[in-house]
Amino acid sequence: MKKAGGAGAALAPARAFGLAAALVALLVAPATVAAAPPDPSANIAFGPVPNACYSAPTGAACETASVGRLDAARAMLRLGPYRLPRDFLSLIPARQWLVLANLDRIAYSLPPIRGLSPTLDAVAKQGAQAREDPNPWPLLSALHGQLRIGFSSNWAGGQPNGLIAYYGWMYDDGYGSGNIDCSSPSAAGCWGHRHDILAFTAGGTLSMGAAAPAGRASYALTIVETSTPVWRYSYTWAQAKAVGAAGAFA
Repeated sequence: MKKAGGAGAALAPARAFGLAAALVALLVAPATVAAAPPDPSANIAFGPVPNACYSAPTGAACETASVGRLDAARAMLRLGPYRLPRDFLSLIPARQWLVLANLDRIAYSLPPIRGLSPTLDAVAKQGAQAREDPNPWPLLSALHGQLRIGFSSNWAGGQPNGLIAYYGWMYDDGYGSGNIDCSSPSAAGCWGHRHDILAFTAGGTLSMGAAAPAGRASYALTIVETSTPVWRYSYTWAQAKAVGAAGAFA
């Protein structure tokens, strides 16, 4: 269930599993749940891949152009541009995704993800290598004392870089996109990747694992909810804000 194609043919991500396998939550304690953020009324196509992305997909020119497309998509949804940290272009894809995901979550008044966990990164790497949604459930099912446990996971393949993969998850995931779980306008999987990034509206402790193995054009992330912090972080939202993410400075 994977979408194949060259750089120009696989700009939109394909889901490896159905939505039920990618979004799992176990709520032991009751919680007030906020309204889900709206989906775009139609896919917002990325458009032609910038020429710079063919020669240097993770170079500054390609990534700057990719950020421009991301900002343009937000403008179509009447949101302001991403307020990125100063070092954004030098960050690895996993850290870029944490920043983008939190800026999108904050735009819809959702709680941010605390940080990237090396433990969850390893799960995401397994998913990226297998070209399928990461599955952190074996880790989560072994936890004790957690009143809230859940996860959502995304995979994409064939895109030149992680920013374009993220674009597909958020803005080009409805009917007519590369989302193979959106086979009709009313299919349950439509906008499933976007829903996964904007999941867990009620709070708890949110952690991310993410991976984009070099040379594979395979991208995977998982967002995990627990009621209390469980893992140490290698990179945190507080670190990103300290260098300008969300317009904040230390």
